[in-house]
Amino acid sequence: MSENAAFAKLVEAAGIAFLGAKPEQIALMGEKTRAIDFVKQLGVPVLPGLCGTVEEILSNSHSLEFPVLVKAAAGGGGKGMQIVQRAEDLVSALQQAQRQAQEYFSNGELFVEKYLPKARHVEVQLMGDGLGKAVHLFERDCSLQRRYQKVVEEAPAANLSSETRENLHRYTLQIAQAANYRGAGTIEFLVDEQENCWFLEMNTRLQVEHPVTEAITGLDLVEWQLEIAAGNGLPLAQDDIFACGHAIEVRVCAEDPAQQFLPSSGELVALQLPDNGRWDSFVSEGLLLSPAYDSLLGKLIVHAPNREQAINRLALSLDVLLLGGIKTNQAFLKTLLQLHAFSEMQIHTKYIEQNFLELLGHMSQTKSKQSKLISAVGYVLHHLLRESVPGQLGYWRLNPHVDLQIDGEAYSFQIRKAKNSYAIQYKNEPHSLSDVQYAGHSISFKLDGKDEVVFCVDKNDMTEVLTKTHRYELTSRHVSSQVKLNKQSLNRNGESQSRIVADLFGKVIDVFVTPGERLKKGQNLLVIESMKTEFMIQSPVDAVVKKIHVSKGKVVQDKEVLVDLEQN
Repeated sequence: MSENAAFAKLVEAAGIAFLGAKPEQIALMGEKTRAIDFVKQLGVPVLPGLCGTVEEILSNSHSLEFPVLVKAAAGGGGKGMQIVQRAEDLVSALQQAQRQAQEYFSNGELFVEKYLPKARHVEVQLMGDGLGKAVHLFERDCSLQRRYQKVVEEAPAANLSSETRENLHRYTLQIAQAANYRGAGTIEFLVDEQENCWFLEMNTRLQVEHPVTEAITGLDLVEWQLEIAAGNGLPLAQDDIFACGHAIEVRVCAEDPAQQFLPSSGELVALQLPDNGRWDSFVSEGLLLSPAYDSLLGKLIVHAPNREQAINRLALSLDVLLLGGIKTNQAFLKTLLQLHAFSEMQIHTKYIEQNFLELLGHMSQTKSKQSKLISAVGYVLHHLLRESVPGQLGYWRLNPHVDLQIDGEAYSFQIRKAKNSYAIQYKNEPHSLSDVQYAGHSISFKLDGKDEVVFCVDKNDMTEVLTKTHRYELTSRHVSSQVKLNKQSLNRNGESQSRIVADLFGKVIDVFVTPGERLKKGQNLLVIESMKTEFMIQSPVDAVVKKIHVSKGKVVQDKEVLVDLEQN
């Protein structure tokens, strides 16, 4: 999996087979500027741009056509990438990108290219034998992205003309054969609104989204890598490789979309997997998630005869995936799958960012429309109606009234045992509950004849109930472990404007202000890195810096005070 040419060279020099590209191919294609120069000579279309140090790019910046995209020449994953709309913003963007490039890739060289505002990201999987033969294994669409990190990947790419598809495959084989490429690799392209194709970069390794290619081809790409490394050549010729059906993958992450995707760390207290999808992950129950690592928890992949069925199957899989005790992006992923623009494949790489507030509104609206009675019933079944709960069943036979708090809001109803079911009365309306089944953390039941499934996870002094990807926090005075003394809530209205508090765990990357400095509302104070993502902390008001509690390199905890401000 390494894309380090020096490491690959050492491995081969020691007489060990390297499972991947040759060292010279990693050096050639794994570095953006060299790769672009190489493919240009082959006649493959590339975007116009500049490369080099900050000084070199600035000295030739008169040739740039804005907007442009700044990126690290030696890396990927969105690190150091940002859009620059105006020439006057180029200097600061280059300096920030260079700092990140040096930090993540130990190489400060940058690349600046023309920015396409509504491009799709389409990539082609290839395999080469290292002797000039190569095959493609069709293409993947990875256009739904956030901060240049792929969120949804699918194969094959939908809504592409056969001519564009053939061009992508042809360019890929042209590059692989010219480089005598060995092993697994991916050629990434941007496809604009007119379906012009532009070479973006090459990944000289197997990628995170390779399972969708395995799903449509029925091939094991890791096995192919081993065969090639063993000198056995390509297992199949191009004419023997076929695509069947449609596959979609989503990246499930420990983050809270409603809070600007703030990372979620802590203990994974419960894990339950769907049986209608593939789950690639490292996580297990009891795992402590650290803010020092990427927020990716796992990949959920489904395959179906066609794209519509794959979308529906994936939505159902997200519903029955339990990652208890932490916040995840499951509800946001399901929102994306249900978009009309996604079903019609009218999306591009900036779609999420340009429609973010609308997407959050849709996600919130879906949760508010979803009956809270479902989560409430699940909570009562979990705590009060299980035969195994000592001392509770008798109480409920005598007093069927339920008082709950759901996400801080009061909620009440009545429930009585009938012959083979339960009768519920809520807001003067009757409901029926039947066919209750327990399986691990999940509880399935029929509510008014409709099948429902909830997950219940006890966490500290509340219970987390997950249903249809949405999470609710429930408490009740009927559950002894959740009874609290009344506490006076802390009013932070006045304090929040004079004290900046961390809302996440992470490391301070830089501090931009000094004590006594006069600030404007929105001015950058400092930047914190958490789970490989940088978060800019800004002043909420016009103020003067009174005291700075942190410094560059300090690891901060959730709710730790960062800066004291004195308002004008």
